[in-house]
Amino acid sequence: MFPDYEFLGVDFNPVHIAHGQKLADYAGLTNIRFEEADFVELAKYWPAEWGRFNYVAAHGIYTWLDVPVRQALVKTIELATKPGALVYLSYNTMPGWASTLPLQYLLRCWQNTENWGSVAAITDGKKRLKALLDAKSGMTTALPKMSKRLEAMESQDPAYLVHEYLHDGWQPIWFDQMVDAMAVAKLNYVGTAALGDDVIYKILPEAQKAILREYKHPIMREMMTDVIVDKSFRKDVFSRGATTMWPSTKDKILLDMAFTLLTKPKESEYKFSLSLGEVSGKADTYGPVADSLSAGPKTIKQLIEVTGIPLNKITEALTLLMHGGYVVLHNPIANKKLAKTLNRVIITEAANGAPYKYLVAADIGAVISVKDTDLIMAHETIGSRNEKNSTELAEILLLKLKSFNKGLVKDGEPLLTRDTMLPYAISLADTFLNETSKKWKKLGIV
Repeated sequence: MFPDYEFLGVDFNPVHIAHGQKLADYAGLTNIRFEEADFVELAKYWPAEWGRFNYVAAHGIYTWLDVPVRQALVKTIELATKPGALVYLSYNTMPGWASTLPLQYLLRCWQNTENWGSVAAITDGKKRLKALLDAKSGMTTALPKMSKRLEAMESQDPAYLVHEYLHDGWQPIWFDQMVDAMAVAKLNYVGTAALGDDVIYKILPEAQKAILREYKHPIMREMMTDVIVDKSFRKDVFSRGATTMWPSTKDKILLDMAFTLLTKPKESEYKFSLSLGEVSGKADTYGPVADSLSAGPKTIKQLIEVTGIPLNKITEALTLLMHGGYVVLHNPIANKKLAKTLNRVIITEAANGAPYKYLVAADIGAVISVKDTDLIMAHETIGSRNEKNSTELAEILLLKLKSFNKGLVKDGEPLLTRDTMLPYAISLADTFLNETSKKWKKLGIV
């Protein structure tokens, strides 16, 4: 997507480095490299030939590390960033994890004492936790949110559960603690990268707004917002020496930002999942914005002219529409060849069993999430001389899934027999052939 930029991927695990490099080599990407490295060692010596960067992203890393490694990560970021650089960090935060601290500790404790492997630690550990819940133990009764966390674990990816719960260094932190930690690297808090959180204050009940108005310090006010919504995960942006953006410059950049519509909700119900729960957008604002974008990409200035909706409401609507995945920034890629080549590599690898979930939409300059079933069907149809109907494609899909020891899930329920899977597979194939594949071509994915 950004052929004029240089990228560097760093990881302690050589398997991840080899995987990333293989994917880049297959796609012919020459502006990214991968280095196997340890944050503790990098904190002592950052190779000059690696350069210093304008952007750093560390997703789901910080609160899973032991304290010395956390400190080394911060030092590494300091050495790797240029003045003015932006740093993205996502991490587990308090107080949302308060009810789950004992759950995580017990899972890890049982794993060590029972000499369980990772899978057994999760599967057998969940059984023990459920038994405590069913027996109405004092701990589970005193921490009611624990039952919801345990219920959610039933449908979550085992790989995620291992990452989330089986680290000795796993320790959620308060927002102000992260701010203090980043200050060591001369990084200051800029704002949230979770777009929906930008509008939380506006939709809080008046009693909760009144509480927040008591806190004048911006960091403390942000932390108290976490308390009110019981936040458990943050996505934050920090800057190493942010410069002031003058009002007229800011206004011009904002008005010239262009957006495109990915999808419209059924029955014009605009619902968004935020930290405090689900909220709905007003149809008289969100409808006209979506309708206008359905005719083609538009800047904020054009949206104001077409809809007559004022700037503040337009930006709020776009913020939530982006958060909900309905809208993305419109920034077409000039050289689409590399993006499409990478997509073909991802599709091919997914058809061989790789668990990829994203593709590049070159015509709008965005990354979109995709289903594994669609990736498999794309591999069988894109560029094929022999057109397949829905039934033929469904048969191929089921054979592929069987070879991966996988099945289909409909409405949250696994389909266990071929008689139940085939009709659903045919409907998936029909949707892919008549809707998804056409949409992918329109977006510049293939």
